[in-house]
Amino acid sequence: MRKYLSIRNLIMLIVSVFAIIFVYNDYFLYKTPIMKINNIEESIENYGSNGEKYYNQKITGVIKNTKSKGLQVTVNNVTSTSGVYDEKIGYHSEVFLKNSNNTLSIVGIKRDKYIVWLIVIFIDLIILVAGKQGFKTLLSLIINIIISALAIFVFQSNAERLNLLILYLFVSIIFIILSLYITNGKDKKTFSAIISSIASLFISFGLSYLIINLHGRDITIWTMNYIEYVRDYENYFYVCILLSGLGAIMDISITMASSLNELIVKNPKITKKALLKSGTEISKDVVGTMSSVMLYTCFTPTIPLIFLAIKNNMALATAINYYGEIELITVLCSCISIVLAIPISLYISTFILKGGKND
Repeated sequence: MRKYLSIRNLIMLIVSVFAIIFVYNDYFLYKTPIMKINNIEESIENYGSNGEKYYNQKITGVIKNTKSKGLQVTVNNVTSTSGVYDEKIGYHSEVFLKNSNNTLSIVGIKRDKYIVWLIVIFIDLIILVAGKQGFKTLLSLIINIIISALAIFVFQSNAERLNLLILYLFVSIIFIILSLYITNGKDKKTFSAIISSIASLFISFGLSYLIINLHGRDITIWTMNYIEYVRDYENYFYVCILLSGLGAIMDISITMASSLNELIVKNPKITKKALLKSGTEISKDVVGTMSSVMLYTCFTPTIPLIFLAIKNNMALATAINYYGEIELITVLCSCISIVLAIPISLYISTFILKGGKND
């Protein structure tokens, strides 16, 4: 066992080091010129109408790819104290360049190395902490990403004939089955979690869909990001609601199934009444934390926009209605999914794991 762990850790270390070295030297993958910065001279350019400082950065560096590789160049970058409409470039950064009328300008910062660092740390930690189960979790995540990419490709190729919402209802079922099966194996516990997740998803989403449609369709869908590029924008909104609570539903379903299964293993003679009572106590600890997770996940990214709107003399109610209505609806629908998933998974898991016995 120790030998296996040592080999696994060695392989992880080699792959991690290789990934990091590669991303620091992957300039050949880009067609846009990349400059590695060697020196920055900064001076105050002027003051804005509100007293904000604007700086001029004279940046010198070396181009690392394209036909100009190895050429030392100098570009200017104007940045401000707030950084709302611009970006301050730091030492030893790598930036993308654009040549317009023989004048070089910075169009963005190369950030792939930061992403790779985070991915490597995440993968290494999850395997070190969870071991084999962590590897299964990663495998499930990769497969779900592939399925998501395939679903997007299928819809893009058949956008005129496919209904986006129906497509993702099927995709959600595939997510549930594969994720729970890969991470938990083939047994009654997994089967009960799959049935509970699918039932909870359809019941909770159906209820949310019905409530929204009964009260009209005057939701400000147009405030969603990139909505102008989506043809079927109404179903796009419903897909967001559908997927937002999917992970929480699966988490609750497998938690309830695992907990009840453990109780049955410890005491095979435990009654259904005792199981339901124990499951109810477990659910009291789960519902609060999962609801908070959904709030932080869905609504928190909107808070800075609301603060910015208030700073610009917009009323709080107007700011929430304009920037946070969609996210607030998503949070509430997800919380409904969480609350409904508890009794549904509790009764389905009890029935499946106890085999329909009345004792």
